[in-house]
Amino acid sequence: MSSTIAPFKERLKHALENPNLEQALERALGAFRERRAASFALGEFTRLRDDLVQRKNDALDHLPELIQQFKEEAEKVGAEVHFAKDAEEARHIVARLAKERGVQLAVKTKSMATEEIELNPFLEERGIRVVETDLGEWILQLGKDHPSHLIAPAIHWRREEVAELFSKVTGEPQAPIIADLVKVARKQLRQAFIDADMGITGGNIGIAESGTIVLVTNEGNADLVTTLPPIHVAIIGVEKIVATLDDAVAVLKLLPRSATGQRLSSYTNFITGPSRTADIELSMTTGVHGPKEVHIILLDNGRWALRDDPDFRDALRCIRCAACANVCPSYQAVGGHAFGYIYNGPIGIILSAQHHGLESAAGPQSLCTGCNACETICPSGIPLPRMIMGVRQRWVAQEGMPWVKRTALGTFADRRSFEGWMGIARLLQSPFKGGDGFLKVPFGPDFRSLPALPKQTLHQRMKRRSPQPPVPGLAGSAIEGQQIDLFPGCISNLFYPETGEAMASVVEALGGRVAFPQEQWCCGLAVLNAGDREGAKPLARQTIEMLEGCEGGQVLSGSASCVVAVQQDYLDLFKDDPEWLARAQAAGRRLVDFTTFISKAGTPVGGPAAPSGAGPTATYHDSCQSFNCLGLRDEGREALRRLAGAEISEMAESSVCCGFGGSFSVDHPDVAERVLNRKLKNIDATGSTQVVTDNPGCIMHLRGGLDARSKRDAEAPNPRVRHLAEVLAEALRAGG
Repeated sequence: MSSTIAPFKERLKHALENPNLEQALERALGAFRERRAASFALGEFTRLRDDLVQRKNDALDHLPELIQQFKEEAEKVGAEVHFAKDAEEARHIVARLAKERGVQLAVKTKSMATEEIELNPFLEERGIRVVETDLGEWILQLGKDHPSHLIAPAIHWRREEVAELFSKVTGEPQAPIIADLVKVARKQLRQAFIDADMGITGGNIGIAESGTIVLVTNEGNADLVTTLPPIHVAIIGVEKIVATLDDAVAVLKLLPRSATGQRLSSYTNFITGPSRTADIELSMTTGVHGPKEVHIILLDNGRWALRDDPDFRDALRCIRCAACANVCPSYQAVGGHAFGYIYNGPIGIILSAQHHGLESAAGPQSLCTGCNACETICPSGIPLPRMIMGVRQRWVAQEGMPWVKRTALGTFADRRSFEGWMGIARLLQSPFKGGDGFLKVPFGPDFRSLPALPKQTLHQRMKRRSPQPPVPGLAGSAIEGQQIDLFPGCISNLFYPETGEAMASVVEALGGRVAFPQEQWCCGLAVLNAGDREGAKPLARQTIEMLEGCEGGQVLSGSASCVVAVQQDYLDLFKDDPEWLARAQAAGRRLVDFTTFISKAGTPVGGPAAPSGAGPTATYHDSCQSFNCLGLRDEGREALRRLAGAEISEMAESSVCCGFGGSFSVDHPDVAERVLNRKLKNIDATGSTQVVTDNPGCIMHLRGGLDARSKRDAEAPNPRVRHLAEVLAEALRAGG
């Protein structure tokens, strides 16, 4: 790890203590998301993404040949191509070129590759002055800072801070007016372009068939950096090479829109060798208005190893748009310096581990809530959540898990043993149990009240529960007469048994029969999310066997997280075990989440159970797994309207993570609190007295957060948080 980068805990502490950071990020990230969403027509993103994935995969498959072709074609037009196996070799190539040509001043465009190899300090130590010309990078250079975002490096700086910095640089007071601050940069940097002996850039794409490099920018500084100095040096990761111009266009159809919401950036430069002319007697001569020399450094620095790693190879499809950072709830809370190393955001975890060692990603990976938003928005179709989990698993395999977490998760191994411990916990909680269902204890996070354990688990309640009759007038549902097995999930079983009973009530109201497999237990998600891959397998096998033994046609879960674990996570967990992989796939096909279930089963012939508007007014929180993994959108809302007559008051960012993330909210309570507060702010703005969702983890987090807030501030809104099944069960039974 570079000595210039502070340890993760220090970076995180600094981010949490920075009073300006939240405001700076809120000003910028929301705009990025809105612009991107508006830039794609319906269905267009998926079509373009799938096309790009195929093209990038083909390029990676044929990368050795494409690199050789790129070198040959680039050299045909006068460029010189160099290969650098690591950061040190890349730095020395640039330094050697500079020394041989007497370079005293180099101007640069924004380039993550040069950040990756830490080029600037290396050149400056050798007496070469380096000037960043991208506005954001120049701000950071003046402020002795480093980038916190792949495309907006100074996103963590507020305009007020920039004005203060520029006032020091110019010796004149500068107002925090963005247009005026841009003028200052333009005036200050102009002479550097003219005086520079070398221009240094990165490269967004390399085209093998022509030896062309492509630069995508907005400010125009790249045009000056690549034309005014006599030497242009471009440093490009080998994974940026594609076969054809058509492939490059496929990247360009997605890069600007994913990055900044523009259909095309202000400047898209295709550079094929040095400037040249044949205007005098058709005699080709280089160095007219542009550079006399173009040097292209193709950088490995771990990329070949990444290409050969089946778990992480897909990360090489990244086009550096930073869309994943723009939707990451943890990034929104603490920014890129805490979240990343040199590369930041979700993709930065993968790249940091590869370029700078697993240790560099060990801290940042723990900031992932597992919300999966990054994968849904990635224009290169990179399975980022699974890769981040892979980094976590490798770190746990190498260093082990903290003993407290290891001990706590170890209790999940056996249900009966665990429930025995829970029985003891019920007795011990008595002095701390309040009448509101929460514990009053001197430990735990201040921002979230801890739920008390109910007198009985759902397992225990279901043994004594009597079936309820169908609701008259609801005959004709899709499940009438069918047996539906319930698999509610650990949180419902242990903390919210009323949710499981509500699911049973809904099934029976629609004419179905309920079965509750008593041998069911934890699906292993908590253990898997902690990075203990091997520890999760026994729980996963046990769950598969339970699902195989269910006699009904469908197995219904009230936890979208558990459904995603079985249907998606198990496929990765057993990817090297064909027998259990096939069994996991078959078991997953039987399992259905409650929202999907009710959207298909809850359509009685008689129509709505309640007139529209006759039910409660509620706002809807889309759980991460429902929205990002299962692809659910309006199904839950429609069920509320159709079966409960509810009116929905939409909240802003309804599908953004609430900050629970399982053990994430325990490991990083300060970050989880920031994410939660944003969610509560959006809930408050709706004025709703009820929040409905379909995931028990969200319920625990939102209920706990609202209760803790109400105890701090009795005047604060305190809406009721309920599972979709609870609202529908109440409405269907009342209507009957």
